[in-house]
Amino acid sequence: MRQHVPRQRPCAALVLARAAIGMLLCVLAAPALLTGCAHPSRKQPAVGESSPAAAPAAGFSSALARGLPFVVGVYTSGRSDATPADSDEITIGAGFVIRADGLIVTSAHVVADVQQVFVKLPDERVMPAQTVALDADADIALLRVAQRWPSGPAFGHTAAVKAGDWVIAVGEPFGMPRTAVAGIVGGPLRHFVEDRVMAYIQTDLTLNPGHSGGPLFDTQGAIIGMNSRAIAGMQGMAGLSLAVPIEIVLQIAAELESGLPSRRPRFGARYEDLLPPQAIEAGLARASGAVIRSIERATVAERLGLQRNDIIVGLNGQPVSDGADLTVLLLDTSPGTPLRATVFRGGAYRELRLDR
Repeated sequence: MRQHVPRQRPCAALVLARAAIGMLLCVLAAPALLTGCAHPSRKQPAVGESSPAAAPAAGFSSALARGLPFVVGVYTSGRSDATPADSDEITIGAGFVIRADGLIVTSAHVVADVQQVFVKLPDERVMPAQTVALDADADIALLRVAQRWPSGPAFGHTAAVKAGDWVIAVGEPFGMPRTAVAGIVGGPLRHFVEDRVMAYIQTDLTLNPGHSGGPLFDTQGAIIGMNSRAIAGMQGMAGLSLAVPIEIVLQIAAELESGLPSRRPRFGARYEDLLPPQAIEAGLARASGAVIRSIERATVAERLGLQRNDIIVGLNGQPVSDGADLTVLLLDTSPGTPLRATVFRGGAYRELRLDR
């Protein structure tokens, strides 16, 4: 039984080559397991609070007034793989400040394999940016500029994000600076089979080339995520987009700044939500769980004893209703922590253990 997964693509950076305008469609590699990072569903100390469910009567101007001072345009030139004819190619994305001393995050596919990176500040000044490091799997890059802000931005709490909440994305679509679009949260956490371990905030925002790496704001102007991907259906129609929760963005940024090897070993399994036909075929009354689709050799998943088509319904005593549940539980598992998985296999429930 195969699950149809809509095509996903990074929120493509805008590409300008001489007079031509086109999309930069970079394929995002499957993100690695973020063990030890801040759990997206757990409240973390933050300056900002999470979004109310209803749009403010006055619109989103107050939220933007609070958030826009921390949004930047990210422009690159001289891609390393460009031909001489394309040597003047410019790509445009977005980014946002995460610390007042000039640390900025953006999408890795915006700044990967380029010779020069420039940042356009809110006051229209342009300055060179240093790429500190990037994580291609998670599609997150850390930049530094020689500029200080009076204070840092407000960060929200992913735990409080609910379906139906209003959100705002800001970027540089087609080179138009700090353009805002508004929509609602379709689902607070989503997982897709091509990602090893990553969870996203799903929205109905229609993002355009140049939105890559820009912030996702709540209605109070607090940053709750980084816009990363757009989803295209069978007819190529967009209308769904994905943002990396801010807790994950900040954890990866801290790892990149430290220069130390990532503490996020791969779980080693690809999995997806259990669909109703799959549940019926397996003999389950409810379509609840995460189905294992493949397992890599010499990984945590293999040592745990998982097999293809296993349906994980619990991990370390917590229920697993879908792939997103499994993802956030794995994200909250520290390196070396024993694992206990409840799986449905061959018509019966089994307990798998890994003491490490």
